[in-house]
Amino acid sequence: MNALLILILFFILIFAGIPVAYSFGAASLVYILMIFPDNISILASRGFGSVDSFSLMAIPFFILAGDVMKEAKISHYLINFLSIFTKKIKGSLAHLTVIASTFFGAISGSSAATVAAIGGIMIPEMIKKGYDRHHAVAIAASSGFLGILIPPSIPLIIYGMNAEVSVSKLFLAGIMPGIMMAIGFMAVNYFMLKKYKINETAAAIQSGVEKELKPENQRKSAFFPAIPALLMPIIILGGIYTGIFTPTESGAVAVGYGILVAFFYYRSLTGKKLLQIAGTSVVTSATILIMISFAGVFGYIITVERVPALLAETILSWTNNTIVILLILNIIYLILGTFMETITAIVITTPIFLPLIQALGIDLVHFGIIQTTNLCIGLITPPMALNLLMASKVGEVSIMKTIKPLTPYLIISIIVLLLVTYIPQISLFLPDLLVKE
Repeated sequence: MNALLILILFFILIFAGIPVAYSFGAASLVYILMIFPDNISILASRGFGSVDSFSLMAIPFFILAGDVMKEAKISHYLINFLSIFTKKIKGSLAHLTVIASTFFGAISGSSAATVAAIGGIMIPEMIKKGYDRHHAVAIAASSGFLGILIPPSIPLIIYGMNAEVSVSKLFLAGIMPGIMMAIGFMAVNYFMLKKYKINETAAAIQSGVEKELKPENQRKSAFFPAIPALLMPIIILGGIYTGIFTPTESGAVAVGYGILVAFFYYRSLTGKKLLQIAGTSVVTSATILIMISFAGVFGYIITVERVPALLAETILSWTNNTIVILLILNIIYLILGTFMETITAIVITTPIFLPLIQALGIDLVHFGIIQTTNLCIGLITPPMALNLLMASKVGEVSIMKTIKPLTPYLIISIIVLLLVTYIPQISLFLPDLLVKE
């Protein structure tokens, strides 16, 4: 009963407009005052313990690295280079948006950063080349969520910490679902071309490439500025899987690499600008870590009240069919994703569902990818739909009018989700192959 009251209080605070982190903290404080009035220090000790983790240090590192690389205009050079290889394909800008988002996701680890960096360039270009404005927004918003499915991924780091699962394995597990999703989006692009009467066959976005150059010289002219973007995923992920550094250390390497590239390769960064970027990254990181801290206290309360165990017992009393239970969990996460931010959903639900997942014998790495894929879909599903909100601002369109062209991307996302859910080897093949305990 106490747990139910605290949950109700939490959601009342959320709907009242209180920031998620403070809603966690306030609800937890009320519970502690009710149950442990003489031990209020639990709030501080449990909160600090939740963020006292080496793995979580990767979050501010990857946020700063993404901000630095975004400031270095790396998305522009990346798009410029990739357009060389897609320009003769019909509907090339739509495909280019998906491919560039996949590459940028392997740099930033953030869907919001991917939509801002890639969508900010590609939406105006698609509109200029004759794409329906709402369709262009739908493409960029959908492609943007590849930023948290393709490693490195900030949500996967947070899940790994909560579930005590190897982040290296989670990163590997996200690769195949991410690639499948990207291929699915490109297939949708292909079939949508006629419907939206898209006739462009050249990207025409190569502002850094002299048009009179021969094709081989165009590739060279576009390749050299894009080298840092192409190397960064190799350095980060290659370093992790060869054992040179841990996922957390890879974040620090990414920051150092990004700063060196921005200062000496692109010469687009000054000391003053770096301080401004660092300030922005600190605020973003602090927001996430404060939420994780208070969510840790909230999770402790839920555990004390035996909510996870009771939930597992209740569901298993209805059915022990893994297929049915996974379907139920998918539906729950799809609904949560429509109104709850990704990181919030992970820190709330992971401790609750973990006993059930373990009782069913489901691999925790596999469940992490199921969870993240569901919440990716939430990023383009109203009313929350953070990616759709950002893309619609760039395209200057109403979110509701974007629903129709967005629907095929939602359908293909759910098809990929079901494949990932019921064929575990899609996620587990690479971790089982490359990571030895």
